[in-house]
Amino acid sequence: MDPNESKKWDMHWYDWLVFAVPTIFIVSLGLESAFGTTPGPGTAAHRDFRAVAHWFDPVFFQYNLIMTLVAVLVVPSLALSYTMKMANRKECRLYRDVPPERRGEIRQRMGRRASFGTYRGSVWLTTVVVLLGSSILLLFKPVSSSCELGVDFSLGANMLTMGPFMELYETNRDSYYSHLVRNLTAFQFGFLGAYVYFIGSVVRAYFTMDLTSNTFVDGTIRMIVASLLALVLSFAFDLLLPHELDVIAPSTAAPSDVNAGTPAPPTPPAGEEPREATSPEGSGNGEKLLSKQEVPFPARLSLLPLVAFFLGFYPKRAALGIERIVVKLTREIIPAMSYRALPLSMLAGMSYSHELRLEREGFDNIENLSNADPVDLAIRTCFSYSQLKQWIDQAWLASHLREDYPGFAQRTGITNSEELHCFFSTCEASHTDGVEQLLAALSADTATIASWRLRLNTLRILLNTNSSPQENKHDLTEREHRAPDIARPEAGTGSPKSQTDR
Repeated sequence: MDPNESKKWDMHWYDWLVFAVPTIFIVSLGLESAFGTTPGPGTAAHRDFRAVAHWFDPVFFQYNLIMTLVAVLVVPSLALSYTMKMANRKECRLYRDVPPERRGEIRQRMGRRASFGTYRGSVWLTTVVVLLGSSILLLFKPVSSSCELGVDFSLGANMLTMGPFMELYETNRDSYYSHLVRNLTAFQFGFLGAYVYFIGSVVRAYFTMDLTSNTFVDGTIRMIVASLLALVLSFAFDLLLPHELDVIAPSTAAPSDVNAGTPAPPTPPAGEEPREATSPEGSGNGEKLLSKQEVPFPARLSLLPLVAFFLGFYPKRAALGIERIVVKLTREIIPAMSYRALPLSMLAGMSYSHELRLEREGFDNIENLSNADPVDLAIRTCFSYSQLKQWIDQAWLASHLREDYPGFAQRTGITNSEELHCFFSTCEASHTDGVEQLLAALSADTATIASWRLRLNTLRILLNTNSSPQENKHDLTEREHRAPDIARPEAGTGSPKSQTDR
């Protein structure tokens, strides 16, 4: 264990850049907000990130900077703390649990995880994604006019943000900005939901000694996919709110285009119409706030952040729900595909989070898990060797019994292949037919007894066949240890063949 203790402090100087670069960037924005001068009417505006420091109140902006810095630095901090404390604890636990003949593999493979260099690429990737997402969520402010401080979307937006509503830029600027704010809201809260789930999964992996580079890569992909999924599905809100979005901001459409069930906005005083018509960009912020307060805000739009957060927190379930809806709609066009694989939920002690963890390692059903190596999975996951050995033995028995496995385990109390092999061995030692005893507990129907008898005899043969190579390997290992002791007397007394001839 001593080499790993010294290796955990072996951190190259460029590894500290993952802490230094975000810190320098955020601190420079804070200094610009505190000591920089806001560009006035006669001065040129900043054309770089320094302009962000003057979009908000200085105290409020610096508070957002602190939250952004904490959200970004939590990623490399957890990776560094894990390599310093938790990696060696997992190695000690596995060294006690696994069989003695495979302990050398544990020390060799776990020694690599005690270095920050193992997490370098994945931590950098996650840090950059979190910095970009948190900046959009906390630092950027969309505005609809160049006279205001913020991201000026009056110059236009990209196709990813607007999609088919890009044509509103030339026809209806108010509706264009309304769709833009809605799509940005979905994107931001989708990222927020994925980030909250990522932090929870990283903290769980930290305390269960399961923090690997794959954890950060999986979280990064989740944040990207969830944000884009929420953004794409935000376009479907027009199907639910076809006309209410037009009520939020006044438009140039005719009154007949508005839904009859939607109340029309109150008509502004006659004295204010010429000022808004002649100088829309020069009107004050107070007049705009007053006009927006007069228009009733649709309550159903408040569900958009909740739905986007749910898509970010549960992107897999959201994608599964969308897939089921599409399959149901295209059932007559595309034939449905069925799979005979058994789910991992059939195993005792399996939960949804355990299924996700095993699925990340490539074991998404019982048939796959029955061929897994428990020592290899114990190194790669948070589960103990004994727990994985039990699940793999259960998966072997369930893959042979198929849908009858739950009933077999409930009626006989035998849950895995090792217990079944022990049962058959005990019955054989006591000169008892174990198959007949199991048949008495399984079924009283004569029509199914013959099928069960054949299946149980098949399982007994397979268990004896699988246990024979392991016993031969164990005997070979013992003979290798005893070989030097047997060879020494032969060297002094001559060959065994010469003694026999005499």
